[in-house]
This record gives sequence, structure tokens and C-alpha cells, in this order.
Amino acid sequence: MALLAGAIVVANLLTLRDDAHHPDDVLTVLYLLLASALLNLPRVRLDRGYLSLTGVAIGAAAILMNPLDATLTGLGMALGHAGRGFRVVLSNAASYAAIAWVSALMASYFRFDNTIPLIPRLITLFTFDVANLSLIAVGLSFPSGESVLKVVRHNLTPSFGLALVYFNLASLLISYVLDGTLLGYLLATIVCILALALTDTIAGRRVRRVLEDELSDADRHLFHSRAVEGVVHNLRNHVANALGYLREIDSRRLDPVDRESFETAT
Repeated sequence: MALLAGAIVVANLLTLRDDAHHPDDVLTVLYLLLASALLNLPRVRLDRGYLSLTGVAIGAAAILMNPLDATLTGLGMALGHAGRGFRVVLSNAASYAAIAWVSALMASYFRFDNTIPLIPRLITLFTFDVANLSLIAVGLSFPSGESVLKVVRHNLTPSFGLALVYFNLASLLISYVLDGTLLGYLLATIVCILALALTDTIAGRRVRRVLEDELSDADRHLFHSRAVEGVVHNLRNHVANALGYLREIDSRRLDPVDRESFETAT
């Protein structure tokens, strides 16, 4: 993680001259920095890790800002991890800073007259998704010992894919409405608030899936218990019938060997 943090510093130093030719509005930088931190507070527990809304702000920052300011926005998400330990904060901050820098660098190649067309914005968001999945999967694979492909395959569910599409659309919309005016900030805030409903939806689906799995296990155990109960009942009937037949035998007419076996059975 220290190597990643050092690489981010070096990368920003290399692009510092280009950043000077594309200065960003300070208020916009502060707004997305704060949004990145606040949107990281509501998180949804996944099978591997968590899903937060901070990608909405970082994706918009990658489109609108130069790589340095986008990196700062990526670092801002660490504020939402306050209290979770220094190592967690550092690893997440470095990861998202790198993701934001790579995405913003991609956007800088398509920026002309301080504007970016629609298709390059979509390419930037696609770059953000690929970098996000790659770095996060690598980060999750080290503690668990699982392969990166297994982590991606386990987490890349249809609901997770829909969440990524929703994040991209929200980032794209914010990149258009956030124009430095009061109305733009208001509309961007509304988009962020509406995105909160996504976390409740995903969390509800996960809880429902867990409950369905538990009910399925309970039904399976109930089926097996009833099957065992039926076998025991049949066995009890056979034993009772055999005992009834044995009681009808007159042991006095048996030879000593058979009488001993009969007494043992009864």
C-alpha cells in the first residue's frame, strides 16, 4: 500500500504541469470532496467487502477535474472511514486516489476548450469502473488468499452490475449539472440524495436472499427429519410385530438352546 501511495505522488508530480493549464473551481473541488466523504458513510455489506456511494462523487470528479484535484476527491472518501483504523483508512484512500487519478487522466485526453463530449465521459466512467474493480479485487484477495478472478466473480452479481450502472448515470448527470451555479449544486445534491435509495434496495435484497437461504435450509432439514421419523416409525412397527409373534411362542416346548435364544430375544 505504501508503494501505491508513493506511485500516486509521483504520478501527480508528472502531471502537475498539465494540471496548471486546467485549474478547477475551488468551490466545486470542495463540494465533491465533501460529497465523497459523506457518500461513503452509508455502506451495504456484501459477501466480500462493502458497497458505498462514494463512486458517484469520484466518477463526477474524474470527468470534471484535473488529475490532481480528482486525486484529492478520492482521498476525501477516507473521511467516511474515520474510526475504522489507520490501516483501513490508508488503504482505501490510496486505492480510490489511484482510481480517481487514472480516470481523470483518461478524461484529460478528451478535454477541449474545458469541455468533454458525451462519449469520452462514458469512456472515463468505464475506466473508473475497470480500475475500481481491479484495485478493490486485488485488495480483497490478499487478506482472504483467494484469487482476484474468484473475488470478482463472487461479487459481480446482477444487482452489483446494476448498481455500477446507476453510479455511472449519477456521476454523468452530476458532471452536467455541476456548473458552478447555485442551481447546479442544488441539482447535484438532489442526485446524491436520490442515490441513497439504492443502498436500501441492495441491502433489502441481500437480507431477503439470506432469509430465503435460511428458509431453504430449514425446509431441507424438515424434510430429512420427517424421512427419518417415518423410517423410525416403520422400524418400531416391525419390532412390535416381531415381539408379538415371539410372545405367542410357548417356550416350554423348545429345546434348551432355542429356549435360551428365545429368552435373550424377549
